[in-house]
Amino acid sequence: MADSTFSRRLSEFVGVALFALALIWLIALVTHDPADPVWFFTTDTGQAPANFVGRVGAFISELSLQLFGYAAYFLPAVIAVVGWHYFWCQVPDAAYTKAVGAGLLLACASAFLSLVLGSAELQARSFDAGGSIGAGLGSALAEYLNRTGSIIVLATCMMLAVVMATQLSLGRMFATATVGGRDLSARGLGWARGWLDERRRARARREVIAKHTRKGADAKARSGKADGAGDEDAGTARPARAARPAERDAPVPPP
Repeated sequence: MADSTFSRRLSEFVGVALFALALIWLIALVTHDPADPVWFFTTDTGQAPANFVGRVGAFISELSLQLFGYAAYFLPAVIAVVGWHYFWCQVPDAAYTKAVGAGLLLACASAFLSLVLGSAELQARSFDAGGSIGAGLGSALAEYLNRTGSIIVLATCMMLAVVMATQLSLGRMFATATVGGRDLSARGLGWARGWLDERRRARARREVIAKHTRKGADAKARSGKADGAGDEDAGTARPARAARPAERDAPVPPP
């Protein structure tokens, strides 16, 4: 029991240390400055390095970029994944296969960047985008396959390396993506149909309301005309009624 607890605590400690190492490595790469004094690469001028991790960070970033180029940003991710497994005391499945896949992915990515990007500049200092390892591997492939063929082979090897490193099934991934795309398209079509139906119903309601409004206005107009005609008839009838008594009161002429 004690050995189990000790091994768990030790694994958690290693995991935290690997997380810290991955973070330090990433910060060193992001804040890399070619003008920094670096052990074994440049002479010490007594100037303080601009790298956020100091001289150690300047050395780590310079060595990583010189060897792997921009593919060096893949290294902190690998260290973080290893630290995750150590922290949670998880034994990865097919560890050796995943390690070979990760190494193959790093090498192929370096060669791919070297062939695609070639030389890159960082603060007026040029270096190979794939580092020395990528430049050597890319030139060796280009000697037999030329640039286009080498890029196709490297892209294929990177896909295979991803499958090895992650144990990911491309067929299952494509099937899942296909099903998800179908569901998403069906939901989109259903939403579009519902929106069109709602617009159609709203238009029909507006037309019915406008029709009833016009009918009401016509009815009011007709009733107004009828009331005006009735008033005119009543006005003409009143003088006639008033004239009749006058006719009765008029004197009868003598025979």
